Amino acid sequence: MTAPHKLFEQKRVRDAMNASVPSVHPEDSACHAAEIMIKLRVSGLPVVDAENRPIGVVSESDFRYADAAERAKQREAWLRYISEGQAISSAYLEALECEADQVRRIMATPAICIDEDASLVEAAEKLAEHRLRRLVVTRDGKVTGIVGRSGLLRYFAPQRPTARPLPTPDEFEAAIEAAGLPAAKPPQPEPAPAGVVEAAELKKLVADYERRKVELKADVARQAKAKRDEAVKELLHAKFTDEEMSRLLAQAFEAARRGETSCVALTFPVALCADAGRAINLPSPDWPASLRGKAADFFLRWESALKPLGYALAARISSFPDGFPGEAELSLVWGRDG
Repeated sequence: MTAPHKLFEQKRVRDAMNASVPSVHPEDSACHAAEIMIKLRVSGLPVVDAENRPIGVVSESDFRYADAAERAKQREAWLRYISEGQAISSAYLEALECEADQVRRIMATPAICIDEDASLVEAAEKLAEHRLRRLVVTRDGKVTGIVGRSGLLRYFAPQRPTARPLPTPDEFEAAIEAAGLPAAKPPQPEPAPAGVVEAAELKKLVADYERRKVELKADVARQAKAKRDEAVKELLHAKFTDEEMSRLLAQAFEAARRGETSCVALTFPVALCADAGRAINLPSPDWPASLRGKAADFFLRWESALKPLGYALAARISSFPDGFPGEAELSLVWGRDG
C-alpha cells in the first residue's frame, strides 16, 4: 500500500472537505435532491434540520427502492382500505404520494459526522470503519461540508510542481516585438494534391459522426424519459374505467375460446410502483402494496368485482431496458389449478 504523503498527517478535514455541496431537508422532495446531485455531479447530500444540524444522508443508492418500513406502512394502509371497503379521496391519495416522495423516506440515518478540525487520518479511519464513501463535516454541531474518499486521495501522492502555463498568442507576439525580432509567421501547410484527402480529415469526419451519434442518443433518451414521466404523471391520477373493464372481459372470453388461461389486463411503467417494481420482480407476496394510480385502482376493482367470480391476478416485469425493470403488467388468470 502506498504510504501517505507527509502532509496527510498535518492537514485537517477542513482542508480536504467540499464546502460547496448544499444540504437538503427531510421534507424536500426526492426529485429535488436527485436534481441537485445530477447538476453538481455528486453522489450524496447531507440532510439537515431547520437549524442546519445533520440528521441523515441521501445518496444515489437510496433512490432505487424504498425501505422495508415504508413498504410495511403501505401494505397496512392497503389492508385497512380493503377491509373497510370505503373509498379514499383523491386529495388523500395525493397527500400520501407527496409524503412518500420526500427525502425523509429514503435517506440513511444517522449521519456519520466528523469535526472540521479533526485530522485527515481520523477521517480516513472513520471512512474505513463504517465502510462509507463520505462523511458529513460539522462545526459546533452544524453542517459545513462533505469530505469523501476522493478528497483524501491526493494526499497519498507527492505534490508535483505546477507547470508554467504556455503564453497566449498575444503574449508571444508582445515578447517578439519587445525583443526587436521580426514577427513570427506560422508555417503554412502545403496544399494537398487535387483529389487526395489527408487522413486527419477522415479522422475528423469520424469524430464528428461519433459526436452526432452520442448527441442523438442522448436526445432520444431525454425525449423517452420525458414521455415516460408524462405517462406516469397521468397514470397516477387515472382510473380503470368501466369501458376498459368491458373490453378486458371480452378479451378474456376470446382468449379462453383459443384455449388460453390468461390475458394481459394492464401494462404500465414501473415508476408507477412505489418501489420501482422490485416487489413484483422478486416476486414478493405483498407486491399489491407497491401499486399506485391506475394500477392500484385496477387491483381494487379486481379485488371487489372479479376475485369473487374466481379470477386470479398475476403480476410480472415485462421489459428490462439496460438490465433494469422498465414496464410491468397485470394479467387476469382463470382455469389454472392453485
